[in-house]
Amino acid sequence: MAGRSRNWLEAISERIHAQKKAQPSIDKKTIEKAWKMMDKVVTHCANRRLNLKNSPPFILDILPDTYQHLRIVFKHYEENVTFLNENEFFRIFMENLMNKCKQTVRLFKDAKEKIFDETSAERRSLTKLSLIFSHMLAELKALFPMGVYGGYTFRVTKQDAADFWAVNFQTRAIVPWRDFRQTLTEAHPIQSSLEAMALKSTIDLTLNDHISIFEFDIFTRLFQPWPTLLKNWNALAVTHPGYQAFLTYDEVKAKLQPYINRPGTYIFRLSCTRLGQWAIGYVTQEGTILQTIPQNKSLCQALIDGSRERFYLYPNGEDQNVNLSEILSPTEERHIKVSRGTVRDIL
Repeated sequence: MAGRSRNWLEAISERIHAQKKAQPSIDKKTIEKAWKMMDKVVTHCANRRLNLKNSPPFILDILPDTYQHLRIVFKHYEENVTFLNENEFFRIFMENLMNKCKQTVRLFKDAKEKIFDETSAERRSLTKLSLIFSHMLAELKALFPMGVYGGYTFRVTKQDAADFWAVNFQTRAIVPWRDFRQTLTEAHPIQSSLEAMALKSTIDLTLNDHISIFEFDIFTRLFQPWPTLLKNWNALAVTHPGYQAFLTYDEVKAKLQPYINRPGTYIFRLSCTRLGQWAIGYVTQEGTILQTIPQNKSLCQALIDGSRERFYLYPNGEDQNVNLSEILSPTEERHIKVSRGTVRDIL
């Protein structure tokens, strides 16, 4: 029995050693390899048949900007490459960048002619990947401002949220999703695996199975205040028909176009140019489509005010508007059962 246990432990030890050995070292060649992969994506996306609009998130700007910032980072640490190899965030970022580039190239290969159809699911997948690359660039610039690592001093905007991260994760800039979930549920109970899946799809903006302090800051700004964080998220992202995940400015206009004769129809999304803020798209009385970013108020308050002023009446074209007044009242956190259908909508 003892021998069997020893063999089992040795097997685990060998696996861990192999995983550590398999971790790619980061050097100038790594940056150049990343650029070659990004360049493949850029070449595919530069095809005139795609007719990509030069509006955020514009992948033909995002990937070259990412490469330039990586060059700045590497230049700063050229004499201390060990730091980059030991930096948890940077290693995960580079691995995710490579994976997302491979995923995009594979999308073009598998989609073939469908990728040129702006209404196809494959084209929608490309747009979502563009958003992910945009989030990754924003995250890289936030944690390596001017090419210098700033994860130790990054400030989470909301004090309660900042205290939570500092107490539980200290100076770490990124943690595995499973660790984050386990820690968060001690402060804000997560009721089911489906709810956890829906939450992950909202907060993990770069889709790398980790949560960075940057993503945490965005999430807690979007769904403030901290004491009712998951209650707010449930009401605004899980059950609200107006919420749209991973949608761009142009896609909002296209989605609202069928309701052009129904003033007051509205949807809302995360702003891709101002991460941490909301963008609301709505049909005006004149039959035009406008998009606005609420200033100096929460999304909840903006939707309530807009409903009263008859700007936001029909979420995603539905007849019944959502009563959000209870979110503003200091009640105990209320959990809503998350269904598989709801998770699909969020994803």
